[in-house]
Amino acid sequence: MSFPVLQQNAASVIQIMRNVTGRTDKQDPAFTDPIMYDYLNMFLQVEHPQEARLFEDNTWWDFTIDEATVDPLPVDLDALGFSTIGPLAYVTYPPSVNGGNPNTFRMFWYTDPGDFYYRWPYATVFTPQQPTYVLYYANELTFRGPPDQTYNIRIEAKKIKLYFAHGTNDFADPPGPAGTDNVMPAYLMRYLAYGAALEILSDYGEMDRYNEVFQVYRRHRGQVLARTWDQLNSQRTGPDF
Repeated sequence: MSFPVLQQNAASVIQIMRNVTGRTDKQDPAFTDPIMYDYLNMFLQVEHPQEARLFEDNTWWDFTIDEATVDPLPVDLDALGFSTIGPLAYVTYPPSVNGGNPNTFRMFWYTDPGDFYYRWPYATVFTPQQPTYVLYYANELTFRGPPDQTYNIRIEAKKIKLYFAHGTNDFADPPGPAGTDNVMPAYLMRYLAYGAALEILSDYGEMDRYNEVFQVYRRHRGQVLARTWDQLNSQRTGPDF
């Protein structure tokens, strides 16, 4: 049996932001609806990925590399829509390569160039082969050994939500049927509203009100995080060897 899931739209979030901050006049040129959407989107894309790392934001980055792939490979997280990538990384053969070998291999993930280049000395020419190690440093990926043919790469990532259109920089991800880009799970509504309201209060130096609102924000953030904590607590931590 399935049950309807309560959803809320962005207009409800904007109204809470106005009530909390006292910016209830929609005709005020400093706080038009598009500007309020900008504050909401800024919190969603910049603050939220650091404030609450949710299970539902987990995704995969799938791409291919081959002999012609630039080394190191530049990574533009903003263009990809990710806040972070790694450390899980896998390499496999495409179906058209090596007889369709289905085997998938986990790669060794490094973020310390000192450790990585101790094993794979910098500026050394290596024989092309299946990559087994990858360094993520300075927004670049370095694969070792260098690929000798086409490989599929899969790296875990945290996606950035782009829910809300109607800001001064209008966008939707994806631009689906009318209104769907402005719909979100109900449990996020007050967390996002109070988080975005804090940014307004901070920008205008209203720190007394900021401190009051922060206590309510912290409560709603805890409720949002509880879902992910419950999922994490349901599984044992496996040994990393």
